[in-house]
Order: sequence, then C-alpha cells, then structure tokens
Amino acid sequence: MEPVFAPGVPIEVRRLFERRPELFVPASQPRPKRRTSWSEAPGNTFGTLLVWLAVCVGGWILALIVLAMTLPTEIAAWASVALAAVAVVATGAVAVRSAVEDRGRKAVRRQHGNYLLAEDFDEPAIRLLTRAQRAVKTVLEATVTQRGLLDEMQNELVLPEQLWDIGQVLHEQSVLRARQQEIARGMATAELDAVLGPQRRALGRSVDAIERKVELLEQYADRVRSADAALRAEAALEDGDRYIELLARTEPAGDTSVVQGFADEAAALKDTFTRSINAARDAGRTLALPE
Repeated sequence: MEPVFAPGVPIEVRRLFERRPELFVPASQPRPKRRTSWSEAPGNTFGTLLVWLAVCVGGWILALIVLAMTLPTEIAAWASVALAAVAVVATGAVAVRSAVEDRGRKAVRRQHGNYLLAEDFDEPAIRLLTRAQRAVKTVLEATVTQRGLLDEMQNELVLPEQLWDIGQVLHEQSVLRARQQEIARGMATAELDAVLGPQRRALGRSVDAIERKVELLEQYADRVRSADAALRAEAALEDGDRYIELLARTEPAGDTSVVQGFADEAAALKDTFTRSINAARDAGRTLALPE
C-alpha cells in the first residue's frame, strides 16, 4: 500500500516519501525529536570541524608561502587576507549547517500524525485501504476526470478526504484489534468476555461500515471506468469517415448499409456514453465529505 496523507500535507512532503522514505515515522510511534549533526553524533561532528579547521589553516599557510614567493608583498598581503576571509566564511557555513536541522527531516517531523504508513495498519486494514487507494487512483487518472466531464463531483477534493477518513478509521481499528488480542491473550473468563464482547461487536460494526464505504468507492471507480471505455470507443468512431471512404473505393456503388451502420453505431455509442457519465455521477453523489 502507499502512504495515506491528510489533504493539507504539502505536495513537497508527499514527493519526499519517494526519495527519502526512511525519514517518515509511523503515527503509532512518538513524534520524532529535532535532530542535527550535533545532537546525533557530537563527537564525530566536532572531529569533522577540527579536521576542516586544520585543512583551512594548513591551506592558508601554504597559499601564503606561495603568494609571498610569486607576488609583490602588498598584493600577497591583500590576497592572504582575502583567502582568510573565505576560509572564515566557509568554516562558519560548515558550523551552521551542522547545527541546523535537515530541511526534509524538519518538514516530516512537523507533519507527523498527518500521514499513515503501512506500519500503522494490520493485515485486514491494509487490504481494505489498498482497495480504496486503487479505486481513488482509477477515478483521478481516468480520462473523463482529466477532461473535466465529472467536475461537478469535485473528485480532487472529495476523494482525498474520503481516503484520509478511511485511513484514520482503519488505523484506529488496527490499534483496537491489537489491544483486544493483547488483553485476551492466555485468558478466557466470563468477566473478560462480558467486557470484550460489546467491544468486539462495536469493532465489527465499524469494520462493516468501512467496507461499505470502500465498496461505494469501487462502484464509483467501475462507473468511471465504463465511461472511460465509452469515451475511447467514441474517439475510435472519429475514424469512421476514413473507413467509409475506403469502402467507397472497393464496394459497389449505391451500397449504403455499411455507412448506415456507422451512423447507427455512433448514435448508440453517444447514448451509451451519456448513460455512463450519468451513472458515474450518480455513483459519485453517494460519496460525501466526512463530518
């Protein structure tokens, strides 16, 4: 499964997961702390700075000797001052960088809890979430969606909200299932059954509700897929004139049955496409923004 992001998470953070997934921490774990080179490895960072200073000082002394041997005294003095200034600025930049948190790590830390990873779900939840993600991807990547034929459904707004809502509930279900298993492990008493029984029923009802939501998403995706197929077939009919011209060169004159067949198919396909779009819109209307 892919990670699930809250609608407000910046696109830069979403893309960062593709390049540096190791920065992301599951929501079930504590929020990561601010980390810099000094906080992670102060000894190594200090040693690196000492080596850098030694290189800068040694390089400056060597450059000073070379300048004194090859240039007039006044010019060599100004050049040595300029090199020293460059070394000081570079050293300051290295020191500041080691004390500043990595920009990507900082962005991920701030968004902790606004994304859910595979580690935040158990197997039943992952299966449901994967189905929901596949349905949403089908709708958003469909040609009818990209051409704006389903604009009134506000897919770019509604579907990410739906996916995040489903992901949050599935995460909570995973946590509660694990909690129930932990409590019931090795025990079977009437008192425990009296407590866990209603909790299990409540969890089961929640699972059923989420399954219905996922099924609605899948039904919507099926309708959109059908509309896409009709749209592609309609595009194929645009070549009808070329086929008619081809037949005119090879078939006996006066035979209009094939031409009429093209016209009938075009009319039927147009009606099919209209029904497909309407069916997709009807299915989309069953989806609502979570309260």
